[in-house]
Amino acid sequence: MRLLRLELEHFRNYHSQTVEFSDAPLQLFIGENGSGKTNLLEAVSLLSLTKSCRGKDEQDMVEWNDAFYRVRGVVRSDAGEEKTLEVVSEISPRKRKAMFVNNVRTPAGAFVGTLPTVTFLPQDLLLFSGTPGERRRFLDQLLSQVSPSYLEHLSLYQKILQQRNALLKRVAAGNDDPAVIGVWDIELALPASHVTLARLELIEMLNLSLLEEIRGLGESWSNAQLVYERKTQSRTQQELEQEMIDLLAAVRSRDIILQSTSVGPHREDWQMYRDGRSIPSFASRGQERVAVLALLLLEVSYLHLRRNERPVVLLDDAFSELDDAHRSALLNAFADSQVILTGTHLPPRMEGTAVYQVTPGKIES
Repeated sequence: MRLLRLELEHFRNYHSQTVEFSDAPLQLFIGENGSGKTNLLEAVSLLSLTKSCRGKDEQDMVEWNDAFYRVRGVVRSDAGEEKTLEVVSEISPRKRKAMFVNNVRTPAGAFVGTLPTVTFLPQDLLLFSGTPGERRRFLDQLLSQVSPSYLEHLSLYQKILQQRNALLKRVAAGNDDPAVIGVWDIELALPASHVTLARLELIEMLNLSLLEEIRGLGESWSNAQLVYERKTQSRTQQELEQEMIDLLAAVRSRDIILQSTSVGPHREDWQMYRDGRSIPSFASRGQERVAVLALLLLEVSYLHLRRNERPVVLLDDAFSELDDAHRSALLNAFADSQVILTGTHLPPRMEGTAVYQVTPGKIES
């Protein structure tokens, strides 16, 4: 998949901007910090995920003193088919959002992943030592691009979770019957089981090539494994659904006190282990960087396998964080993909790269 054209309107610090991408495999956007380079990558991620790759809210992406943004892109598949993708979000006078494929309004489940992307942000280097929420988001963004069913169950789970939490607050205040919570436990367990099982399957697939990728990046580890951490044990959908219902009932009294649901996919986590020890407990910054880069390479392979399309790779200031060996390893791994990257200067040995200059609110080739 390749991005051919990107149009921004009232998006972040871009009032109106069009970028025509060249045929070069590497597209480098150079500018000072704060000029809007990362905003460009965020706009591309919207055409893939319908939401910010940085986890930002809709109002954060609208140009100051404006009421909406529009991001529109023209893409070409590996088979040569061209499509127009568009995301429009309005925050005033009321909040609403719409996605379009070839100018036809399209639900999020059918839109997400039409443009498969893999994104690397500087904060991703802290993926293993960071918050569980960031690690869950890593899995959710990857799975949502290959499975409309996963995105549907995840969205349903989040909606029911909000309703259950609101009920817990009412019960804690003495304004509702605790017995009603059991009804929501049943409703929550179905999408919860689908989300957990899909994440487990993804973790297992990534484990198949994890050690190979780490060794390919220069680390002589004897073993490496991703482990999904959860309160449940079941591995089939029906058994896991019932186990979730029982577990929610067991923690109901505590949840009422906390006024929040304490178990479920939104509380689950995953981590990388080597010789039985988690990465944050022993790894140097360099080793943690290699582990993150290995996952980045696995993301590309996974999306290519599941979508039969090479994803567009978005790298935000990645080369300033990498030495020459790891930089070369990444470029070799992404040789068949379109890579859009940002930086404050032109790195060495970047022949054949299309270069764009970014100044606040403006991009020039």
